[in-house]
Amino acid sequence: MNRSAVVSNGTVFGAWALGRSIAVVSALLVITFVVIEPEASRGLGVAARTVFWVVHVGLGLVALYAASWLVLPHMMNSLPAWLVLLVAGTGGALLVTPLSYLLEQTSPAWLRPLEDDGEWLAVFASRGWWQALAVEFLQLAPATLASWMIINLPFLAHRRRLGDPQDPNVAGSADTVDLDKAEAGRYAESARAEFLSRLPESLGTNVIAISSDLHYLHVYTDLGHCMILGSLQQAADAMGEAGFRVHRAHWVAKRAIVKIVKKGNQWYCLLSTGLKIPISRRNKSTVAGWFGHTTRIVTVRKSGTDAS
Repeated sequence: MNRSAVVSNGTVFGAWALGRSIAVVSALLVITFVVIEPEASRGLGVAARTVFWVVHVGLGLVALYAASWLVLPHMMNSLPAWLVLLVAGTGGALLVTPLSYLLEQTSPAWLRPLEDDGEWLAVFASRGWWQALAVEFLQLAPATLASWMIINLPFLAHRRRLGDPQDPNVAGSADTVDLDKAEAGRYAESARAEFLSRLPESLGTNVIAISSDLHYLHVYTDLGHCMILGSLQQAADAMGEAGFRVHRAHWVAKRAIVKIVKKGNQWYCLLSTGLKIPISRRNKSTVAGWFGHTTRIVTVRKSGTDAS
């Protein structure tokens, strides 16, 4: 059995990180626009057309990536996935608007898109800087939002996101404060079952690590890993006492830890599959408290290899 097997889980880019996915989307869009030669770059040679679309597509997708970092961590727990992604996409369009406008005002003529605005838009844009920015946003928003939603479409089509209420009479009710231990236990078990149900069957349910990547989670089992939409905090809550967060971006299962390796100032967990999960500075004392009296903490020299 190949423990490093990757399961795509119905996504466009399998288990790739979102940053890499955006880079691939950017390359595909540039190639497409260079080949079909849209009106905006009509008349340019292949080299100039390539530079033109690298700049314009790159600006849009970098703005979307930045908007994800700014918006998504604060909204993932409270809003439906489609609305969160819509807000992030709109934020990306807002971020790229002034950049694109500045580029058009300062770049060489060949790097500016050909004007095909309607007459009323051209008149409105000529009235002042904010009117020009508004027109720029109206031009950029549809393509920016469409690209963003297409990138995320497989996740929107997947099961409901982690954190959706299991029972409208339980979630959000003031009476949840008074849940007895048995009912709280059932709720925790339900949350864990819901989280595990979102994984492909071929991966099983033996989760050994979870890592966050913006609004996505990389979930690792002993059979492989996949990407799903969700919040690391909610995933950690769903997994309960099976593990703990050793880093703001990483959760590990206790039973999967083979040893804790100290390499200079860097600590990491070595898991049963060979996966290495970094331990943040603030969590070193917590980890040492768990494993400090066992043989599972080892120290290696920076130039050496991990101790066995």
